[in-house]
Amino acid sequence: MEAYDTNDVLLARKSETIKVTAGETAECSIALKLFASSILESNYILWNYIELKKYFKGFSSISENTEVEKSQFYSFHQYVSLAETASAKYVMTMDIDTSSSYSYFITNLSNSSSSSIKTDNVTLFYDCLYYDDTTDSLWVGAYDSSSRKQLYFARINGAPDSTNRTTLQSSNFIIDSTKGSDTSTFAVQGSTLYFAYKSYDNGTCYLQRASITENADGTFAVSKVGSAKSVSDLGVSGAITDIAILYDGTVYVLVSNVGNSSGDSGDLFNYYYDKSNTMYSRGALLKIQSTSSGFEVVDTLGWTDSSRQIAPVGEAKDESTLTTLQPLTAYIPSLSEKSNKFYGPRRFVAIKPKEIAIADCGANFVMPNCNKKLYGKRFDHNRVVTVSLSSFAINVVTELRNIKFSDLTLGGSGTSGGYIYAKDCKYKDTDNNEIKEQ
Repeated sequence: MEAYDTNDVLLARKSETIKVTAGETAECSIALKLFASSILESNYILWNYIELKKYFKGFSSISENTEVEKSQFYSFHQYVSLAETASAKYVMTMDIDTSSSYSYFITNLSNSSSSSIKTDNVTLFYDCLYYDDTTDSLWVGAYDSSSRKQLYFARINGAPDSTNRTTLQSSNFIIDSTKGSDTSTFAVQGSTLYFAYKSYDNGTCYLQRASITENADGTFAVSKVGSAKSVSDLGVSGAITDIAILYDGTVYVLVSNVGNSSGDSGDLFNYYYDKSNTMYSRGALLKIQSTSSGFEVVDTLGWTDSSRQIAPVGEAKDESTLTTLQPLTAYIPSLSEKSNKFYGPRRFVAIKPKEIAIADCGANFVMPNCNKKLYGKRFDHNRVVTVSLSSFAINVVTELRNIKFSDLTLGGSGTSGGYIYAKDCKYKDTDNNEIKEQ
């Protein structure tokens, strides 16, 4: 059952199961808790990747010419996170002093005020900030730096206080991994916790549901709800890049698979070309429903399941070795499919009354065209993909000209600057025509 307001905004969703014996009737009552749509009116928080840093800015609307200029809010890319509360936008920044010790701060993008985070003996989650709008709480997540198994959290009610240092508190939860793990991202709503991690035992990425409560002494009690599921258990491959729990309790999970590798951890920003490769640039938005035994995937959007061949045109040979270039096997949306498939979803950037917006970053390829004397090329895509919450379909895709979400690279013999070389070919043909995406 779903409830909508007069503007067709989804306010609540709930389902119940009832057993009916043949020849008899049964009644089923469903109670819905309705939420005001105003809590969903978030802006777009976009970033631009420049020289191992990320620069952030909030936007009320976006277009292909949207631009993020350099600002004082930056971090090394492996330790950065952002969250939007009801009244402010926050980003986790990392400063490095002359002694190479690290200092972390939650910085308010609106007024530049900062609150320091004590991170002794802990490592922050890759995406370490999350805002729970049902309790007006800003959460910080981490794990211990030695065993890399025990989870730590901080819960900040209201705005972070610049006069105090926030300390991450331990939980009783130990990730089931002999060699430890990396926890990438998490989401909290009330006592419901979802988090994603990569186990060092097998390199596999997992999604776990749990229950979390804060003890009187400030520590946290975390209990598993069901077993962790690998990305392949969820019906896709790659790595989990973001999690969001919406006001009606529905959980949305992003999975990205970019690079040369598939599997449950295959998500890297670099490609390697060796004359005949398999290339991946795909992803999915998963709709997750909590169950008594954990959770289940109820819908999958934007996934490229099958491959296509991207072949050179004409007799394409390597410039130096004269080795014949073979077709690429590509698990990548074709140009004609780009409006309904993902290239590599990175994170949620806005939640609106009827839709959710996603930063999507990946690449498409063409091989050399020796008939036109043109090299092959990597075509990068940095987009904001908007998904309708009622129909669970992509309804708007905005290609961004001035923003680079990640640093995609192409290496290997016969490549440079994103081009794939071939004998007697160039960047432009004799009529000055450039390489076109297909």
